[in-house]
Amino acid sequence: MKFSIKHFVTVLFLAFTAFGFSQEMKVTGTVYDTTGIKPVMNAMVMAVRMKDSVLLGFDRTSSDGRFELKGFEIDTFSLIIDHPGLDEKIYYMFGHADNKEIDIPNVRLNSKAQEIEEVVIYANRNPIYYRGDTLVYIADSFQVAEGAVVEDLLKKLPGLSVDKDGKITSQGQAIDQVLVDGDEFFGTDPTIATKNLGADGISTVEVYEKENDQGIGGSEDKIKVLDLRLKDDAKKGYFGRISGASDFALTPINGTFGTNPFYEGELLLNRFDGAQKISVFALTTNTPRSSFGRGDLNKFGLNNERGANSMPWEDNTTNQSGIPQTFKAGVYFSDKIGKNKGAKIGFNYSYYNTQLEAISASRSQYFLTDTTYYTDDSTRSMTRNESHNINFNFTAPLDSMTTIEIRPSLSFDFQNQDNSDMTSFITGDQIKSLETTIGNKTKSEGIGLSGMARLNRKFKKKKRELEVRYDVDIQDNKTNGNLNTTTRIFTPLYDSIVDQSKINDNSGSNHYATITYIEPIAKKLNLEFQYLYEYGLSKQNRETYDFANNTYSSFRSDLSNIFESTRQQHRGGLELVFQTSKHTIQGGARVRNIDIANNNLITNVQTPQNFTNVLPRFTYEYKPSVSTRFSLNYTTNSVQPSINDLQPVPDNSNPNRIAIGNPDLTPNYTHDIRLNFNTWQAMSGRYIYAGTLFNVTDDGFASSTVFDQFGRTFSQTVNTDGNMYAVLYAGTGIPIYKRIITVKPNLNSSFTRFNNFINSEKNTTDNFAITGQADLEFRWDSLEVTLNGSYTYNNPKSSLSVASNSPYTSQAYGADVVWRLPLGFKIGVEGTYYKNAQQGQGFFNIEYFILNAEFSKAFLKTSNLVVGIQGNDIFNQNINAARQVNGNIITDNRTTIISRYFLLKVTYRFNNRKTKEEDFNGWH
Repeated sequence: MKFSIKHFVTVLFLAFTAFGFSQEMKVTGTVYDTTGIKPVMNAMVMAVRMKDSVLLGFDRTSSDGRFELKGFEIDTFSLIIDHPGLDEKIYYMFGHADNKEIDIPNVRLNSKAQEIEEVVIYANRNPIYYRGDTLVYIADSFQVAEGAVVEDLLKKLPGLSVDKDGKITSQGQAIDQVLVDGDEFFGTDPTIATKNLGADGISTVEVYEKENDQGIGGSEDKIKVLDLRLKDDAKKGYFGRISGASDFALTPINGTFGTNPFYEGELLLNRFDGAQKISVFALTTNTPRSSFGRGDLNKFGLNNERGANSMPWEDNTTNQSGIPQTFKAGVYFSDKIGKNKGAKIGFNYSYYNTQLEAISASRSQYFLTDTTYYTDDSTRSMTRNESHNINFNFTAPLDSMTTIEIRPSLSFDFQNQDNSDMTSFITGDQIKSLETTIGNKTKSEGIGLSGMARLNRKFKKKKRELEVRYDVDIQDNKTNGNLNTTTRIFTPLYDSIVDQSKINDNSGSNHYATITYIEPIAKKLNLEFQYLYEYGLSKQNRETYDFANNTYSSFRSDLSNIFESTRQQHRGGLELVFQTSKHTIQGGARVRNIDIANNNLITNVQTPQNFTNVLPRFTYEYKPSVSTRFSLNYTTNSVQPSINDLQPVPDNSNPNRIAIGNPDLTPNYTHDIRLNFNTWQAMSGRYIYAGTLFNVTDDGFASSTVFDQFGRTFSQTVNTDGNMYAVLYAGTGIPIYKRIITVKPNLNSSFTRFNNFINSEKNTTDNFAITGQADLEFRWDSLEVTLNGSYTYNNPKSSLSVASNSPYTSQAYGADVVWRLPLGFKIGVEGTYYKNAQQGQGFFNIEYFILNAEFSKAFLKTSNLVVGIQGNDIFNQNINAARQVNGNIITDNRTTIISRYFLLKVTYRFNNRKTKEEDFNGWH
């Protein structure tokens, strides 16, 4: 469908002013069985257009056999009426202005006379149906353009949506995993399948839930899966992509041209033949699209070495924290082997080499009982990470009822960090009282081994099952570093210098053995028993040496220690599961005993701990229909403190924020209640979801912080009661005008209560937040337009200081347009306006507009050669700004990031089908 201004005006006019005036057809009738007397319930009724097999309408007969199809334009179509136990009947309808309402008062279905194979074929004519709890879409029932890929097909399916990054949602709920024929397709990135497989090769699209079995001891949570089932003739082929982009050093860096060219390059080669899949990939870039994450500092025991008020380090799909350089490469292989191809084997190796230079500034305001003060931080860090990751998996049936699965993983990690931080402490009267300069250089290396082995045995008695599982996680990480600090006190004038060498070694091993047995004690009632044994050993060795006599030889016993923590757990549980077609009730409890021995190997002081917990749980799910669900979940959990929280030695890697462990910490105890509702309409794609959750923690982990006269802190983790949070959310998707327009409003509100201690006084921080968001989507074959907006209001309140009780807001309004023009031209524009605001003047007050654009031209008959120009932050306004409220501290952060640049990009995509190969978002 070619798009023009005329189309745009016409559609908007129809959508908002004239829906009721179009010429639409209406077909009604009553369906009876062979006798012609008994009405047939749940018979499928479809209107299928004759010229192109497009589905015009769909209904199922009610208890009195009635059906009604309406809302589609006058056309020539076939009316198909089908029921699994009866023969199919087809009517051919010729619509006309004088014949737009048709009633068939008596539709009689004869007895089924076809072979079983024919029944299967007729069942597939139903475009959407449920097979148990699995939602099935018949792909050929939905028309897509020639050369379309799976993502184009998914956008046509009622209830499914795909955003610009390839994220898939079903009835408002995120899809956690995308499979092809029940298996991963070239790793865990779903866009490899959705943006590269041809839509014409898909037989069915299936959506269902399954248990997440990747966690330690097996996860009790379920994940939502989208499974693409291939046609037989589409299970063999290859596809790939080669691309390169550069600005040829024409982007000025600090006002100078030609110093640092921006570039992006990708290579992707994939081959699949039935169950066998082979993939090779490489990615290199120094733009924000590097998918660079800063890694897990706790692994190397460096969690106190970042800037005094910097934000937590997270992994993101795009880097917004500095100037990156990234190189990634890897190979992936999987196949089915053995007798009848019953065993599955898989292997993948990946290599990452990443570098990030980050320059950030932050202002923090600290609220104490009788005073307030500020800190200004300026931080510069250079981080280099290198890692090798090897994963292997093997699954095989030992016999018809027994399956074994093995999943080992091995990783090697290397990291170099060079951080410098300058901090100024400022009184409430805006007088500088203290200034520090901190330099931290560290070199780390680590090795990790993890794995899972599982044996599952089914029995002749239905639903009887036994599973034995072993999980292991072994880590050994070593860090060497240097700390150099200079502290200047202005009144009276005083300088102090620290020059130290540090050794920080962390190691640990955790072993879990789990036995699960399920016994059906009645037709609808099962009893589940589980026993878990855990043994864990964590060890941390910290050594600090002062610089003396031209060498680091002066041992600091007050900053050094060898600490060991041993943990044993016995956990047994019973659960009853009652399940009918509409109701599922599951309840039980687990009793566990945890024995912990914390041992200071320097002082020989031991801190034994022993706890016994009862962990009840309850789940209720009600399914009044296949498309409506209501669920209530209550769970409890208990988490042990980390070894960094237990280690009883000061960590002075940031001398302004000294932390010390607490060997007397006890595990916390958490109650979690979740209530969810979800309903949707198959043919219209309309859905509604809503829910709430409430979480309260006893013996929660909180900080106890003591401030000196300048504002420097000495903190320790302690146990406290009363930490809680509650969330209330709701949303809907409303497709209109043949699903060309979709409205998606949603609302999310939360309340958080967090307790900590300030100079030995308890401080309670309550924060109420509410976010309203709405998306308006327009989807034509050649044009896609998305309008979106969100408004967030936060109101934090602290019990110790009302001065910190300052509400603030964040707003974002954007538009995203993709226009496919004739002759292979394509225009993409994305713009977002951001505004942060608080009362009075503050570091957080900021507003800016980000505009990105792309113009490209496709060449060759297949359009697989694309040349384009990309512009990032065309108005040069991008700023990474965020606010963090933590206890009695409000911190506003800004980070220098890459803003405006332009790239000339060339991409060549290829596949064995010699057809158009769609783009995808790379490897994450």
